[in-house]
Formats: sequence, C-alpha cells, structure tokens
Amino acid sequence: MRKRLGEILIAAKAITEEQLRAALATQEQRTVLLGQALIEQGALDELTLSRALAKQGRLPFVDLAERTPPGRLTDLLDGKTAWELQAIPVAEKEGQLVLAVGDPQQTVVVDTLQFLLDREIAFAMTTPSGLTAALERVYGPNPIGGASAGQGQLDQEHSDEAPVVRLVNRMFDEAVKSRASDIHIEPFADRLRVRYRVDGTLQIAAEHSIDVFAPLLSHIKVSGGLDIAEKRRPQDGRIEHRAAGRELDVRVSVLPTNNGQTCVMRLLDREANLISLSDLGMSEEGLAWFSRLIEKPNGIFLVTGPTGSGKTTTLYAALQTLNRADKKILTVEDPVEYRIPGINQVQVHPHIGLDFARVLRAFLRQAPNVVLVGEIRDRETAEVAIQASLTGHIVFSTVHTNDAPSAVTRLLDMGVPPFLVATSLQGVLAQRLVRRLCEECRVEEDANLLERQVLGVSEGTKVFRPRGCRKCSQGYRGRIGVYEWLDMDEPLREILFQSTNPNQFVAAAGKSDRWKKLSLDACDKARRGLTSVDEVLRVTRIASDPEDEMETETAAVAATPED
Repeated sequence: MRKRLGEILIAAKAITEEQLRAALATQEQRTVLLGQALIEQGALDELTLSRALAKQGRLPFVDLAERTPPGRLTDLLDGKTAWELQAIPVAEKEGQLVLAVGDPQQTVVVDTLQFLLDREIAFAMTTPSGLTAALERVYGPNPIGGASAGQGQLDQEHSDEAPVVRLVNRMFDEAVKSRASDIHIEPFADRLRVRYRVDGTLQIAAEHSIDVFAPLLSHIKVSGGLDIAEKRRPQDGRIEHRAAGRELDVRVSVLPTNNGQTCVMRLLDREANLISLSDLGMSEEGLAWFSRLIEKPNGIFLVTGPTGSGKTTTLYAALQTLNRADKKILTVEDPVEYRIPGINQVQVHPHIGLDFARVLRAFLRQAPNVVLVGEIRDRETAEVAIQASLTGHIVFSTVHTNDAPSAVTRLLDMGVPPFLVATSLQGVLAQRLVRRLCEECRVEEDANLLERQVLGVSEGTKVFRPRGCRKCSQGYRGRIGVYEWLDMDEPLREILFQSTNPNQFVAAAGKSDRWKKLSLDACDKARRGLTSVDEVLRVTRIASDPEDEMETETAAVAATPED
C-alpha cells in the first residue's frame, strides 16, 4: 500500500507532528499540495521534499543542481519538447532511457515519450530547481515561457505547460461553465469521446485522437491516487481541483471495457450553497408534510428514487433546517459529499471494517438527536437504523425503489420483520428530477391531445414547450424536483403488521389518501410552465386506473425508461 507523504516525512524525522498538522490546516483553507504547504511554512526544504516524493513514488533520485547529463542522451530530445514535458534524459539502465522529472505527476507523459523516442522509458526524481537549471544548461532558456519548474512542478495549479494537463484543465473549466454534473471520458477503436452531463442529459463536448487517451487517463489516475498499472479492475479515487474560479471535489471512477478503461468524473462544487427546504420545489402541501415530519422526536424517514434524483440534496436541506444548538446531528455517508458546519459527518471505509452498520452502532453511544445514514443497503444496516429510531432518535436514510410504498417492501425483502417497519417508519418521500424550462425562450402553444390527456385539461388550454437559446441547453436550464410521499397512519401500520404479502400493503396504500403520487406533482409543475409534458412522461409512470381519464395513450408513452 502506498504510504502518505506526511508519514514518510515524519518517519524520516524531516518534520514534526505539529508541522504536519499546520500544513494540513493550510490545505483546509486553500488548494495547495502538502509539500508546498510545508515549504511555505519553512518546515521543509525542496531537496528533502523531492527525496520523500521519490520514495513515495518508488523512483530513484538524482541531483541535477550541478550535474549536466551526457550529450548523447540529451540529444535524443529536442529542447522545446523537453521544456514542454518538463523532463530530461539522464542515464541508460537495462535498455531503458531514464528521464529526470521534478514532479512525480509528470510520469504521465511516459506514453508520449515512448512514442517520440521509440524506446522504453523509466523515470527518476530530481528537485524542480535542479531540473530547471539542467534544462537551461542543456537546451537554453525556456522557449515556451510560463512558470519555472521551481514553482510549477510541486504545485499542480502551475504545471499546466504539459499538453495533457492543459487538456484536463480545459475540460474541467468547460464542464463548470456549462453546469455539468459529471464528465465521461470514453475510448473507442478510432477516437476518444468526451461527454458532459448537463441537467441530467449527456452531451458530446469533444472528440480527440485515440493517441491522447493513454496519457490523459494516466494523468487523471495519478491525480486521483489510483494505480496506473492496474488496467483490469475498477478503481475509485478523488481529486481536489480548482476550475473556473470554483473549488471542486472530483470523484473519479475508472472501469475496464472492451475498448479500454472508461472514466467518469463526478463534479461536486464545495463552494456551492446547499439549498433550503423552501427551494426544493415541493408543493405547499408536500412542504408542510415534510417540515412537520422531520421535526418528530423519533422514528425513521426514508427518501427513495434512482441514482442522481437529488435524494442527498433533499436530506441535506432537512439537516440544515434541524441544525440548531439544541440538537446533535451525526451522519454516516459514502462519500461525504458536502461539509456542513455544526454537523458531525463520518466517511465509511469498508476495507477496514468501518461500514454503515458499525458506524451507526457507534453513533448510538454519542447520544445524537438526529442521525443520517447515507443508504440502507442490507438487513444489518436496516435493523440497526430501525432500532436507533425506536430508542429516541429520528433517523434519515435512502433506499433505491421506484415509488414510496415500494420502500417498505424493500425493507421487508431485506429480511426486516414487518412489526419493526410498522412501528418505526414515519413516512417515505420519493422523488425525481425534471429539467426546468428556460424562462428566456420557452414558448406557449396550444396543448395537443396527448398533453391534454396527461395534464387533465380541456381543449384550447395553453402549455409551455422548450425552444432553445444561447442561455440554455436545448430549451432547458437547471432542474427541479417532483415528489410523492407516503404518510404512515394507524390503518396502514396495522395492515403492514398483519400482512404476509408485501403487495397487500402497496395495494392498501394506493387506495388510501396517504399516498400522494408523483404524477400529480409532475403534472402540476407542467401546468405551471416549470417543465414540459415530455419531461413528465420521461420520469413518471402515469397510473392506468380504470377511473383515470388518462388511461389509454399515456400508459403507452409513460413506459419511457427513467433516469
């Protein structure tokens, strides 16, 4: 397992625990690499840091401060390329050409160099200032200008001279400016495709030569702390990056495919303001129910929906409302997406046994008022969460189901006894996200037959449709939630307690007035011009009840797959 830089420096007695804590505190305040923070506070010199980085990357170290590499080697690389890649040939070993770099992240150029030099490449570490001095002695002044290697190689923000780094930085900048939630990098036989997901819809952003893929993915892997050599198994990592003036927390997922490793980077804006309950887009009735339920002293409350439907955002809005001096709030998440001042948040680490159930048991010894469990995935977590709700805590969590009543059957399928669910569950909120019509360009036109049937309106009624302008994406800008909720009352609890078939509970919920269905809220938002009927049909399955006037045509169209 790769050691952390701080551990290496402390083991070598290069820094103290206090100096490490001070550098980590600096990282909390601004985006800066640990080594650079230690140098800035005077705890470390460049030579010691470079030797530690070499040890961390399992690379040999060479001091180029006063050493000039052999001409027969440096002649293999032209000056412009050497300056651009921030690398210089220094030795030959076992048939490999060894190049010195001042930043371990520069090893991502291995594919580029192997292509240029047509031979196997290995790397050695040197100090950034030593590399700059050697480059100037051999090739003359930097012909491409920019920051010197003394600054640039230890600070990622200044190392943007390499083409692959420029490409990654531009990718992040464009994604942020286009309001993308994630970046998809997909290799094919003859090209590399980059797509951004904007308002829940994927859009092609660029296509590149397939030759760009290997160095691009290597750079992303190094930045995310992933294993460059591992190409057969999925990997997950994390990158902290500043783009378009925003501090991003980037979650990296790499997956092997038949064309190579595809990469998805999810962008979380650490500076984004978490929205309040009133900004979620709930109806007045739904908001009143939700606000009343989260103030209950105990019980369990579930939010359900597919991945990317805004469940975490909804629960964070509830936590912000409850985040008062008289309440202790604990969360266990995978991952912790947003940091909320005043709330104690725990990241799960399954590889060391720190899973949801174990953290939740530890929570109960902390005497919390409110507990958030990021997701209920198994029977053990479900039972511990329910036991917590029965002992004086209000517990929030999420499950993945298509509608609110199915959250109950999901718990039963996990093996949770019906009497535990019946006595602890306070309510379920199900949600989807629909694209919001752009207010600048939306057009008001007569509703067609299908739209009238879906919305339950008469002929001659006007509806809003997307058109498209420079300020939006295909007529939409942003998203808004649509919700349904199930409020547990005594009759429903009794049915759940006595029933041996989970479907009986779903049927009973459908006949009661306690289940407010998703289609009602979605259609209401379409009638108000917030979204389109196409979006309603995309995320909603309109009920095909015999008494429902919308039965025939909408049932067929509503079979459109969900997000």
